[in-house]
Amino acid sequence: MDHVRAGVRDANDTRYGDVREEAQVPVRGVAAGAAAVGDGTGAKRSWLRFGLRVVRDAAIFVGVLAMVPIGIVAIQGDALWRSPMFHDNTSARVAQAEYARPLMLPRDPSITPMQAGLALNALQPTREVSSHFEVVEVPYHPEATWRKVPVTADMFPTAPPFYANEGLYGNKKTFNDPSTGNILELAAKGFTPKEMAFLQTLATAPVWREFDLVARAPAVDFIGGRFKIPFSNGALLPEMPILRYAAVKELAYASVSRAAYHLARGQRDSAETALRSVASFGFSLIDNGTSHIDELIGNVIVGIGRDGLRRLYAITGDPRVSAPAVAPPPSFAQLKEAAEKVRAASPTPDPRQELIASAGNRALHPAERYESLFLLSMSSCTNVRELVFGTRPDVEAAFRAARTNLARYPSERALVELTRNTMEGTLNTGDQTGPITTVMMSAATVAGTVFHNPRMAACTRIAAGWRAQF
Repeated sequence: MDHVRAGVRDANDTRYGDVREEAQVPVRGVAAGAAAVGDGTGAKRSWLRFGLRVVRDAAIFVGVLAMVPIGIVAIQGDALWRSPMFHDNTSARVAQAEYARPLMLPRDPSITPMQAGLALNALQPTREVSSHFEVVEVPYHPEATWRKVPVTADMFPTAPPFYANEGLYGNKKTFNDPSTGNILELAAKGFTPKEMAFLQTLATAPVWREFDLVARAPAVDFIGGRFKIPFSNGALLPEMPILRYAAVKELAYASVSRAAYHLARGQRDSAETALRSVASFGFSLIDNGTSHIDELIGNVIVGIGRDGLRRLYAITGDPRVSAPAVAPPPSFAQLKEAAEKVRAASPTPDPRQELIASAGNRALHPAERYESLFLLSMSSCTNVRELVFGTRPDVEAAFRAARTNLARYPSERALVELTRNTMEGTLNTGDQTGPITTVMMSAATVAGTVFHNPRMAACTRIAAGWRAQF
């Protein structure tokens, strides 16, 4: 009896085709009643491949998003510094004030910078509110008492209350002061008892103590007098509340009426001192401010004092009326043209080196140097290398130097550090307008979050023209 080995096919059996090779190998059998069950390895590999694909796709997606800020900086970065270079405009306007510097009152060395800073803070009409900038509370805000006294139609008929621009937005505000246009000339003719009563209230108001204190201070701590130091972790320079200068400008205009009161009483020295105090106050802003707006408002205030003194000297027959300090200065157009000629005659400097030089130039006003530092803080938006890896050593060196050769007080050193970190935080995006800008900002924000690089969103916002905080 032939024995057939189980599981081995006959090599000569051709019912299933040519199976000779297979017939030589034993075939694995399945145990009776047992089901074929997988060990899960294939499923695990499938999930692993799926996960790797997700990670790969996410990496590609983030990489594509990162190309938005990188592309913007690569294309527009070189021109970014050149667009906000408004130093010439500010310098030309402030140069107008420099002609009047001899009009300043003598400085009082007993007034400390912090006292002057707190006095300037007290002249602010309302408390500034900010989630990241805690404002120093002053004991009280001195009152401009004449604001509550109505100027009726029979008072100062040829010098009625006037309109003036308020703040940076051009809003019109009626000042409850006689017009500065000819109030001094009216004083020479004499005022009515009702007008004199009003002018007395104005000239003796408590607010002049703080105003004159700032005017006579050798130095003013602008930042320390307004904000508690150190700044909070979320504080960013573009979101720092600005000084509200409407009330300060009103005081400058009111000082002309203050001088008119003293002139009407025959107190020429007091009238002159009141007007020189205006010029001195303006120079306090120019010499101690930390932004261009501080300088520009200071220039306006100096001009009010200079014009008042020129008219006072003309009315009283004072020979100083012909002094260069009180003469109308060259026009802004003339000074700007002169500055542009100097710039055109010199080799075109590299913006980076020009800003570094300006930040370290002790001959410039502090505000111009701080503005140079602010523009340097945006160096990461000017080229891809700094966008990705951070600012270069030369910019870092400029900030280190500013902590000692520019900052005078702990508050100003904190301001330098705050400026240094401008691009390292999450800037308030303000009102998002336009679908393209929104998409660009969204892409840059996601990429910046993934790569822990806030510069991507900040630079995209600046390059896209978002000026809400700049």
